[in-house]
Amino acid sequence: MSVFSRLTDVINANLHSLLDKSEEPEKMLRLMIEEMEQVQVEMRTQAARVIAEQKQLERHQLALQHQVLEWSAKAELAIQKGREDLARAALTEKLAEAKKCDQLEQDKVRVAEVLAQLTADSERLAAKLTEAREKQKMLTLREQTAHSRIRARAQVDNQRMHELMARFDGFQGRVEQLEAQLEAATLGQNPSLEAQFRELELNDEIERELARLKGQKVGA
Repeated sequence: MSVFSRLTDVINANLHSLLDKSEEPEKMLRLMIEEMEQVQVEMRTQAARVIAEQKQLERHQLALQHQVLEWSAKAELAIQKGREDLARAALTEKLAEAKKCDQLEQDKVRVAEVLAQLTADSERLAAKLTEAREKQKMLTLREQTAHSRIRARAQVDNQRMHELMARFDGFQGRVEQLEAQLEAATLGQNPSLEAQFRELELNDEIERELARLKGQKVGA
């Protein structure tokens, strides 16, 4: 495919439509930018060749114009010297060089048209490439924004989890504190079974001791 055919395809391409239909818009856009950059390089190379050809035509035309003047001067000289035959020959060469010069002028016009078209196409391609690069920046920014939102959402979820755990720990601590307060408040009001048996044993021991003391008093 020639550079001009590829250029037409690239310039006529609808970026938004192609990207909307693509499953991987970032990848397609990157490939399109690479294609545009390659076409741009080829167009610059083509333009350099055309400019070189234009300069070569100009130099050749100047040389022919100089030769036309020289043959004209020689024809005048031949007439002055009475050499009509030489004058005819000189005028023949002059006309031949003049025709070549006219042909070169037509070639210069053709080359100038090609160069003008290349310049216009290069400007259109540059505008298309700028559009594609701006689109690429936008897609990259959207991707970065999406990742940032995902990270922010994850951070928010983690923060909420920490808050819930802290609230649960605080609630559990308050429950344990209430249980401790309740246990302290009921201390001594509801003695355990073992404590009640110890109290009975203590009462029996006291009664025995009282009986012993009373027996000693009677014996005295």
